[in-house]
Parts: sequence; C-alpha cells; structure tokens
Amino acid sequence: MVTLLHKLKIWFAVSVVWTMKGKLAEAIRGFQATEADGVWHLHRGLQRIRDPRHRAILFAHSLEEEAHAEEFAHAYQHYGEHAMKPAPYERADLYGDEEPIWKTFAYVHVGERDATHRFKLIRDTLEQGRLKESLRRIVSDEEGHVDLTHRMLVEMGASDRAIRAEVRKVRWSRLWHGWLRAGKQVVDKLATLLLSVTYFVIGPFLFVAARRRLRSRYVEFDNCRLKKLSE
Repeated sequence: MVTLLHKLKIWFAVSVVWTMKGKLAEAIRGFQATEADGVWHLHRGLQRIRDPRHRAILFAHSLEEEAHAEEFAHAYQHYGEHAMKPAPYERADLYGDEEPIWKTFAYVHVGERDATHRFKLIRDTLEQGRLKESLRRIVSDEEGHVDLTHRMLVEMGASDRAIRAEVRKVRWSRLWHGWLRAGKQVVDKLATLLLSVTYFVIGPFLFVAARRRLRSRYVEFDNCRLKKLSE
C-alpha cells in the first residue's frame, strides 16, 4: 500500500507538478542539495574512523556522492532559467561522539536505500531527456552504495539485530521530520492564502475610502497640534 501511494506521489509530481514553470528545476535543486548533504555527513563520519581500509572505502563513496551532486547541478543548468543557488541546509551531526560510529552509517544506509528506490521510480516515470539520463547513471551507483553501507555496518561490529533496530529507529525519525516539514509547508501556504483573501476583501473598501478622501476639496489639519505637543 505504501509503495503504491509512493508511486502515485511520484507520478503526480512528474506528470503534473513538474510541468509547471520552474518546478522541475526546483526539484533537481533539492536532489542536488540532498546529495551534497550526504557528502558532508560522510566526511563527518570519516573523522571518527581509524581503520585505513574503511577510510579509503568511505572516501571513495563520498567522491561518488559528490559526483552525483555535480550531475544534478549540470541537469539543473539544462532545465533552469538562471544559475543554481545551493539550497540552504542547517547541518548537524546525526549522533554525538558518545554513540558508536556505526549508527551514523546506519542512517546513511537508510538514506541510500530510500534514494535508490525514489530515483528508480522517477527515472521510470520520466520521458526521455537530460534528467532521465542523469538518474540512470546515479541509480547504478546508488544500488552499489546500499550493499556497501550494509557491509560496512557489519564490519564495524554491529549485529544484524542491532542494525534492524537502528534502521527502524532511523525510519521513524525520518518519517517524523518529514511530517514536520510537510506541516510547515501547509501552514505557510494557508497563511499566504489567508493574507491574500484579506487583501482582496479589505482592499476594495480601503480603495473607495481613499478615493473619497482625495476628492474632498478640504484637508483637515490641526495647526495647533505641534504647539499642544510642546506644552
């Protein structure tokens, strides 16, 4: 059921929302920001790893994620009407130093799985074009990243039971933050709508009152006002 709803959501975005002016470019900008954010978290995790082999593997992983961000930036130039401004992110470490490092990569693992699934659906829904070609290359890498991050979790000493528990925790956290973002967007749109309705309702009355005031031959003015204020 969730998969079907996700497919419908992707179809609606690609077939309806992205046909509006600027929406496709804005979506690509969001993809680019997500990939760049993943690079940042990988580098933060690298600082806590001492095993040279693991560091080399994760550094290569971060280079591929950086290449994905660059790929989306080039796709944006194809669809956008102006130079891309990176999307703002308030970045913070996923876990504190007191938590085992493998938990950070459990979070990355979930992100890789979700990104692979989402990009596949978008790729299969899109018509032939620049973004579809970009996603074809990116999905090929992301599928390898899913296996890589799971293998790294095991090599870092996490048990299968601990990995499953942390993955469930990460999914609930991502779902909760997703609901918060969606709620904020709804509130912002409602506030904009109410403000617009208020302007359209009150605006005509203010316009009529202003015209009547301008047509008046006399302007009321208290010549003694300044004197009263100084007393």
